[in-house]
Amino acid sequence: MDRSTTVLYVATSVDGYVATADGGVDWLDGFQSDEVSEGYDAFFDDVDCLVMGSTTYEQVLGFGEWPYDDRPTYVVTSRDLPRAADTVEFVSGGVDELAERLERRGDRIWLVGGAQLAQAFLREGHVDRLRLAVVPILLGGGISLFGDGPRQALTLVETTEYANGLVELAYEIDTE
Repeated sequence: MDRSTTVLYVATSVDGYVATADGGVDWLDGFQSDEVSEGYDAFFDDVDCLVMGSTTYEQVLGFGEWPYDDRPTYVVTSRDLPRAADTVEFVSGGVDELAERLERRGDRIWLVGGAQLAQAFLREGHVDRLRLAVVPILLGGGISLFGDGPRQALTLVETTEYANGLVELAYEIDTE
């Protein structure tokens, strides 16, 4: 069995925010394009399962139709939430337990967000790659992607520039 890979793939403002203080992401609307969608689609085609926090899950529910097809989706929550699809599983408990469960399966895991969950996965050493879609906007405040997360060395492995000014940066997490 191949070793699993966990990728934190998320859009962030240049100043490191993933949402406004009230959780809004409407600032992303002006940066949608066919070119960006093609890059996302190529990434998503290689994903076996998704992990997200409850706030991110609720936000995705608000977008309308469930966008993740038949991919197993693990929602970390202790709340009772509506199930968007049969492939959604609600999990509670520690990040270590969930990450180890998924890693044993050898899955290619997309850590969708939110920021608190991403920080917990990073802090516990369960992220292998970062894929940051850096949107050319300064929000000046909001929900910080990394907060006061751990210091972590990264190696840049790929850069993709889009005509709309968005830049996608892919990093490997240095383990030494």
